[in-house]
Amino acid sequence: MVKKIITVGIFFLLIMTFLSTFVMGHYLEKKIDDYTLIENDLPNIMLTGYWNPTGQMIAPFSTDPYLNPDGWEGENWEGRGYDIYSFFPTPGSYNGTFEVDYQNTWADFWDITSQIKPIAIISFGAGAGPWEIEYNARNLDSWVNDYNPPYQPSPCPPDDTVPTGHVRHSTLPVQKIEDAVNENISINAWVDWNGNPGAFLCEYMAYLGMWYQSIHKNDSSDPCQLSGFIHVVNSLPVEVAMEATKITIRVTIDGLYFENYPPEAPIIDGPTNGIIDTAYNYTFNSIDPENDDVYYYILWGDGHVENWDGPHLSGEDFEIEHTYTKSGKFTIEAKARDSNGYESNWATLEVTIPRYKPSYKINFLYLLSERFSKNYLKECF
Repeated sequence: MVKKIITVGIFFLLIMTFLSTFVMGHYLEKKIDDYTLIENDLPNIMLTGYWNPTGQMIAPFSTDPYLNPDGWEGENWEGRGYDIYSFFPTPGSYNGTFEVDYQNTWADFWDITSQIKPIAIISFGAGAGPWEIEYNARNLDSWVNDYNPPYQPSPCPPDDTVPTGHVRHSTLPVQKIEDAVNENISINAWVDWNGNPGAFLCEYMAYLGMWYQSIHKNDSSDPCQLSGFIHVVNSLPVEVAMEATKITIRVTIDGLYFENYPPEAPIIDGPTNGIIDTAYNYTFNSIDPENDDVYYYILWGDGHVENWDGPHLSGEDFEIEHTYTKSGKFTIEAKARDSNGYESNWATLEVTIPRYKPSYKINFLYLLSERFSKNYLKECF
C-alpha cells in the first residue's frame, strides 16, 4: 500500500513538473513579444539593459506587465515629444527578451528595431561604472563565450560591411551626459574615450546599436540620430540609477533637438623637412561649428601617437613638439573630435627626414689655400 502511494505521488509530481515547465516555457516564449507599441506618431527612443541594476532602472519604460506591473511611463515622456520603450531580460534569471545569449540578442535586436524604428538607442549593462559612458565598440571575430552553444555570435564578426576590429563610436552627447549626471547626482559619471566595453554581451549590444545608427542616420522617414552604451556598477542603488537614467534621457532628447556638427579637419603647420634627433614644433588648429572644445588624435607616421590630446579651444592653435629618430618620409595624420564625440575628417602633412645630418665641418686646408691664393693674387697685381 505504501509502495503504491509513493508511486502515485511520484507520478503526480512528474505531471505537475511537466505542466509547470510547459506553462512557464509558453509564458516566457510569449513574453518575448509581449510589448505594446502606441500609435501616436511620436518618435521612439529605445532603452536596453542586461544585468542588475540596469533592467530594474529602466523598468518603468517597459510595456511588459510582467516586468513592469506599475504601468508604462514612456508615452510622451515628461511632455518632451518622445515615446520611450525599454527592453531587458527578466532580472535574476536573465531570460526572455535580450537573454544573455548572442543569437537571441541578435534576433531580438533586429526584430524590435524593425518595429519601433528608434530615433535614439541608449543601452546599459553592468560593469565597473559607476556611470561609465562608453565611446567605442569593436567589430570582433572573437568574443567572451556566452552560456549556451554555439557560445560565439553568428555571424562573427557581426558586421561584414567593415573589417574585423573596426571601431564604431557613440553618437550620444557623451560629454554633456557626464556633466549633467555629475552636476545632479553624487556618482562618478565619466566618458571612456579610449577603452572598450569588454568583448561580451555589453560590447555586442553596444556595437549593434552604433551600427544600426550608422545604417539609418540618413533615413528620410525613420532616421536614428543617436546611439551609445553606458556601464553601470551593480552596487548602485536602483533609485539613484533611475535618476541617472532620467538625466541621461533628458540630455539625449536635448541632443535630438539641437543637431551637432563635427569639427573641421585640422590645419597642420610645421616643418616638412628636417634632420634626425631634432625636435620640431607643429601646430594643429580645428574649428568646431558649435564652438565646442576640441581634442586632437595625431599619428606621427613613425609609430608614435597622441591619443586625443585636449581639451583645446575651438579655433585656437595647439602646438606640440615631436622628434623623428630615424630617416624616411613620414605622413602626419590628425583629426579633431568635439566634446560630444563627433569627429572631423583626417588631415595630413608630409615630412621628409634625410638619412644623415647635414655636415657643417669646414675643411681647414681648403680655407687656408683659398686665403693664400687670394693674398698671392693681390701681391701680384
